[in-house]
Amino acid sequence: MLDRPLTIFMSAAEASGDDHASRLIEAIRRRIPTARFVGVAGEKMAQAGCEVLADLTRRASMLGGPFLRLGYYVRTIRRIQRQMREIRPDIHIPVDSPAMNWHLAATAKSIGAPVVYYIAPQVWAWAPWRVRKLARLTDHVACILPFEQRYLRDRGVRATYVGHPLFETLPPRPETLPDLAEAWSQGAWRVAMLPGSRPAEIRQHSPTLLLAARKITRRWPGAKCTFTARTKEAAEAIRRSCRGGGIDITVGRLREVLAESHFAVAVSGTVTVEVAYFGVPMVVIYRTGRLLRLLRRLVGRWGVPTPHFALVNILAGRRVVPELMPWHGRKKIVTSMVMEVMDDLGYLFETRKALLDLLDPIRGQMKQSASDRTAELVCRVLDRRGLI
Repeated sequence: MLDRPLTIFMSAAEASGDDHASRLIEAIRRRIPTARFVGVAGEKMAQAGCEVLADLTRRASMLGGPFLRLGYYVRTIRRIQRQMREIRPDIHIPVDSPAMNWHLAATAKSIGAPVVYYIAPQVWAWAPWRVRKLARLTDHVACILPFEQRYLRDRGVRATYVGHPLFETLPPRPETLPDLAEAWSQGAWRVAMLPGSRPAEIRQHSPTLLLAARKITRRWPGAKCTFTARTKEAAEAIRRSCRGGGIDITVGRLREVLAESHFAVAVSGTVTVEVAYFGVPMVVIYRTGRLLRLLRRLVGRWGVPTPHFALVNILAGRRVVPELMPWHGRKKIVTSMVMEVMDDLGYLFETRKALLDLLDPIRGQMKQSASDRTAELVCRVLDRRGLI
């Protein structure tokens, strides 16, 4: 037992991680009211009481973005590592973002602090050879996908499935879902266009989603296609990528749009779970370059535990919705798939039922939230160390 406040070092580099980490801070504080939280944090973590050493959430990017700002990231991570050594936290909780958190976890281990990783890096998808590194750098991993626990445990990682944090924030689903038959017969479609949240994702996908939207409205003049953006900055990035385009964009209203939608074209990510929760049939895409195509071939040889990459298909263990992953940028493939799926009313009804049947049991089976289960995991690790 410590004779001073327990110090917990948290690190999240993206907006979603900041959101999940903020709720974890609140869950831990309910159990350890005097704990001090410090680390790499965004606005929500700061509001939850975390001292901010650096905020990387506004710079988060993907697929090439970090390489363009490599110097900044290297300097920042080295500075944070120095601060971590000075602070000497009692435990480190990295949240997602392995590109940063591998380095910080290594520093935490070097000063004797246990590491509980929340939201496991998806090494099974992109780097299975790094599982041994994950085992070496962590004392426990909190997994948010059901199959990850067995996959990691079989490879020497202490891992526990805690549930998906997204389910902590989902609102009640509308009692009556949008009428698919009416949309199909009258052409009164409401289509959600979800181009992603990171700058690189928006640049790579928005023009193709715009083309799909134009094809939909030419076929069905009564259709309305709505682009969703997390922030005003993201909305401006969508407009730039679409070169104006006369598009309809809404900011911060993703779930309201999904509640009214008959169909969605979505960039792969956690958002596909939100789309599925509202029973919206979808096509999922994600553009990749040559390097990732090569990695996919290599990973395939080494045994990825799922043949799918869209999260809803991973959760289902089968292809519930069409996915173009990897997709190499040919727009016609996307538009053709979208039109083919929207033309098949029977398939749309089957997909809606499959999505609802998939998400409802997963949401209902956890008696505690992911944050609460992870907080208890953290407390067990601290208790074993004699820190609480």
